[in-house]
Amino acid sequence: MSIPILTSNLINVSILVALCIGFTFTYMMEKFPNFAHTSYASIGTMVSFYLVQFRGLNPYYTWPFATVLGGLLGVFLYVGIAKNIKIMGMRSITLTFTFYIISQMISSMIAMFSYWLLIERGIQSAGFMLRSYDFRIEGVPGIGLLAPLTVVVLVLLLNIFLYYSKFGIAMRATAEDETLASNLGINVDRMHLATWFISGSLSGLAGAIVPMWLSTSVNFSDTLLVSVMAGSVLGGLHSINGAIIGGLIVGTSKKWVTLLMMNLFGPWVGVYEELFPILILFIILAIEPEGLMSLSIRNISIYSIRESLVKLRKVLWNLITTE
Repeated sequence: MSIPILTSNLINVSILVALCIGFTFTYMMEKFPNFAHTSYASIGTMVSFYLVQFRGLNPYYTWPFATVLGGLLGVFLYVGIAKNIKIMGMRSITLTFTFYIISQMISSMIAMFSYWLLIERGIQSAGFMLRSYDFRIEGVPGIGLLAPLTVVVLVLLLNIFLYYSKFGIAMRATAEDETLASNLGINVDRMHLATWFISGSLSGLAGAIVPMWLSTSVNFSDTLLVSVMAGSVLGGLHSINGAIIGGLIVGTSKKWVTLLMMNLFGPWVGVYEELFPILILFIILAIEPEGLMSLSIRNISIYSIRESLVKLRKVLWNLITTE
């Protein structure tokens, strides 16, 4: 395994795991898929770009700013939009569509900002990278070490927070049964605010990591969303640890499946790399919609595996035979 491939895989997986945790965290608490979640990452990317280009900051010093701004954006969207929709008694589908519209609005605002930079300052923001600002250790780029290390530390801290602190346990209780948690004296509104801040922070951080390795574009968050959904659904939308596992599997398999297909069929397959998360998402929903964390070792048997394969074959056959 070459160092560049391993480094690329570690960085991509780190970004995806951070985003999957935030996406799943919001779903656990609010019971709807936040399609604007990866758009926070776009905000984090633009914050990093602005602070590096106009303020001369080291890209790594921009991470706290992007993280906090992502969290504040999450809180703002909860207080200003999500909370009011829930108070009015609207169904989760209303929230889903609303946040899809918000994601498009964020993309449009970033496009306007990019256009302003190009016209007024002559600076091209689409497709920029900050890799040239990075340091190297024995030929390995610093981001290849710091991105996975940062995510691992955050995962550990988040698990300690959720399972061993009173506030974290209260958040889990609110996610399980908000009415019961309220009756027990838990300030559920505070739990929602904390959830949206943590979720937004993770997305903002992921967005600040992106330009250290990948070339960005105005709509890159739309591409990320499919992979994030695939990872979250694979792990199970009701489990943070499931989101971690799902993000690892999708992030790793996307790269290795692409390389395998390129070796078998040629380099042209590489342009379809983003298609594989869609296929993974389709297979998961066809076989086990509740995700991997809904399974247990004692429930896995030859019969259940065979039943899943039969179910998948029926789905594929219906697709083939449907005109």
